Amino acid sequence: MKKFNFKLQPVLKYREHLENIAKQEYVQSFMDVKAAGEQIKKMEQSYQIMSDSIETAAQKGISAQLFRQYNDYLDSLENDIELKRKEHEQLQRVLAVKQQALTKKSVDKKVLERLREKKRDMYVEEFIAEDQKRADDMTSLKTAREASGNGS
Repeated sequence: MKKFNFKLQPVLKYREHLENIAKQEYVQSFMDVKAAGEQIKKMEQSYQIMSDSIETAAQKGISAQLFRQYNDYLDSLENDIELKRKEHEQLQRVLAVKQQALTKKSVDKKVLERLREKKRDMYVEEFIAEDQKRADDMTSLKTAREASGNGS
């Protein structure tokens, strides 16, 4: 049996390559989203710790200037958290785009894989049919020889 040769194999390899790139981009984007989420949690924890610290210090009695500095720091931290949340949302949108791209690349690759399997199945069926025809021809020739040999 002659080896099956899929003429679009280079295209399939290229699509596999594109899918792998899309996977890498998706994973990187996912890691960025995760890192931003963790940074937000840390910033919120810092905010909570500082807020508790200020409250404790205020109960003990601190100067108005120091209290204002603490509040300015908390305001700054709130702004940073808000900016990080916006960045996180943007990264999530980018992740959704990367996921769509990955899905498209996977579908493109699977289309060619299915075509390759269909072509391979057709090739095998043709080979089996040819083999069966050769076997039938050999049987017919053998029967014809035996009939002509017995008739002579």
